[in-house]
Amino acid sequence: MKFRNYTLVLVMLVPALTLSATADEARTALLKQAQSRLHNYTAQLTPIYQSSDWLIGLPTISISHLQGLDSRRSYEQQLSLNLPFKSPSMQRIDAELRPLDEQLQQQQSKLQQLYLSGLIRQYWWQQQLATAELAQQQHKQQLLQQLLTRQQALSHSGEAPTSQLLMLQKELLDLQLLTLPLKQQLASASDTLRRLTGLSQLPSLDESNRILPEDDGINNPLWQLASIQLQRQRLLGKAMADGSNTPWILSVNAKNTATPGMEEQALGLALDIPLPVSSGLSQQEVGTLVEQQLNLQQQQQQLMLQTHLQLDELHQQQTQLQQQQLLLQQTLALTQQLTDALAATKQQGLAQYQAWLRSYVEMLDNESRLALNQLAQSQLHSKQLQALGVTL
Repeated sequence: MKFRNYTLVLVMLVPALTLSATADEARTALLKQAQSRLHNYTAQLTPIYQSSDWLIGLPTISISHLQGLDSRRSYEQQLSLNLPFKSPSMQRIDAELRPLDEQLQQQQSKLQQLYLSGLIRQYWWQQQLATAELAQQQHKQQLLQQLLTRQQALSHSGEAPTSQLLMLQKELLDLQLLTLPLKQQLASASDTLRRLTGLSQLPSLDESNRILPEDDGINNPLWQLASIQLQRQRLLGKAMADGSNTPWILSVNAKNTATPGMEEQALGLALDIPLPVSSGLSQQEVGTLVEQQLNLQQQQQQLMLQTHLQLDELHQQQTQLQQQQLLLQQTLALTQQLTDALAATKQQGLAQYQAWLRSYVEMLDNESRLALNQLAQSQLHSKQLQALGVTL
């Protein structure tokens, strides 16, 4: 019996997991589409920089010619090829820097994805909120138009005062004025999303079911980028302090010496090896390194503090919206009861019909406020994901 129960639970979970995977795949594909369009519009930094495995700088050639001042026409000529080789310490530093540089590129790509995710989230929710509110306003406008038609007939027959007709006309005009910014907001958001993604219709980006990571934003690409930069700075500062960044100079020398009756050629090698007996940094260089490291540490701390403050603010807004939702649900229940009670008398006359219609419109307003409140909560959840560095 227990096996059957477990089987039933698994069967019920499979569609939900498949739906979640499909939504994740759609969001990922949408983000890749936006990133691809951004790459097409902007100049890309091609990997033109590459370090040498052995040399720290360009080879140099030294040529000298010394002419004797006596009458014997003696001279000395020398040719040197100087090769600045990386010391074993520099090669170890390069080996430590190479993965950090790769991580920098990865975090830059993730940071770009996070930036695009924030834009798409912002305008998609702007589109959804405007659509929901606009639909409610248009429905309300249709109901008031029906009441206006009845009021016009009664006013023409003299059964109702003209003042009521004028009040209804003014109310309809006010309602039309309210819809104008909503239409503008919807058009602006749709146009921006189309330019970002190249799509006219987007999949649902409601991320209410996505679990918030419990990492306090440590995996945010901004924080990771600052952390990698701080690691690189510490490594480079240590190398400068102990002299590990000083190259070994290998010189290949050719020398020709001539005096009357004698000419001599010589070949030789020379190797200059620095001795790191103490720090070779000046006080100015030390101050620069300390300042750079402190700036990076401060940047990292500020990013974490800003993330925590933003998350606290979003959490407070979420709590407030949840409290508003309870009150709106109670208000909606009362207006529904009142509307049902007035529906029994709406056919008895214009006054009764107006009372029922006003109550019905108020019920629609409460339904709209409740729906907008739920959308706002889902939007806040997306903002929390964005603050924690989670991409679409």
